[in-house]
Parts: sequence; C-alpha cells; structure tokens
Amino acid sequence: MKKIIIIATIFMGLFSNAQETEAEKQARTMELMSKKVDMIVDEDLFMAATPNTYVSESPKAVVMGMYVPENYEAAKKKLNESTSAQNFEVTSSGEKEINGVKVLYMYGKSEAEGVKLDNKIYCYEIDKDTCLMLIGMLEVDADKKYSEAIDSALKSGIKKQD
Repeated sequence: MKKIIIIATIFMGLFSNAQETEAEKQARTMELMSKKVDMIVDEDLFMAATPNTYVSESPKAVVMGMYVPENYEAAKKKLNESTSAQNFEVTSSGEKEINGVKVLYMYGKSEAEGVKLDNKIYCYEIDKDTCLMLIGMLEVDADKKYSEAIDSALKSGIKKQD
C-alpha cells in the first residue's frame, strides 16, 4: 500500500517546480501540501492516512487531493509529460466540465506492488498560480462500491472558485 501512495505522491511532486526560487518553491509547496482539501470520502470504505489521503487495504485503493503551485496550462503540460515518464498507460485524457468547472482529466492503468490499478486524475485551477489535483487509484476488478466511492469523493472536491 505504501508504494501505491508513493506513486500517487510522485504525480503530485512533479508539480512543485514553479517559476520561483528554490526556497520560495519549497515554502509554497509545503504551505499548499498542508492545506486541507475539501472533499467527502466514504469513511466506511477508506481510512484517513493523512489529512488529504485516504486508503483501503483490501481492495488496495487510494483517494487523495493536493493543491499544487502551478497555473492550469503548466499543470496540464506536466501531467501529460509525467505519465510517459511513469509506468502509466493512459486510456483516456482531455478536458471536461464537472460540477460546472473546467477540469483536466486523465484515466489510466498502472501497477504497484504487483497489483494492477485503475487510476483517475483530475486537475483544475484554483487561482492563477494554483491548481487542485485529485487522484483515485483502485485495484482492478475491485467491488463496484469502491469505484463509485472514489468517483464520488473526487467529484466532491471539484468546486467553482469565487
């Protein structure tokens, strides 16, 4: 399970290289990582591993969210580049509207700890310098209720910004 969380965290870590000095970048990244993501997770199926990461041991599943210090266009570019560098097979990607918000999405398959995973990644703009990334990873062929719970949690985190 730790390796699955690490893979999800790697995606998020790719977004910590904004156009700031190294010290500013690290400080902003740490500040954003500590910010609570407002999403509703089924706590009967997932337990909190950190304030923004929820896991299920069996089946192996992760739901996580994180604010990243990138504008939308830079996040879009990095997400597309990162999946080719990771052992991640993209099955579908693009932009769509969820809850009235323009969202970058990427669905795909990966493998961690010998477990094949279905992945969903959503990214949307919070402000001109920040995006919110939401990731769901689920063991292939897991009970449908886990897939539905991940979908619900991810979509609950997508909200119009004022």
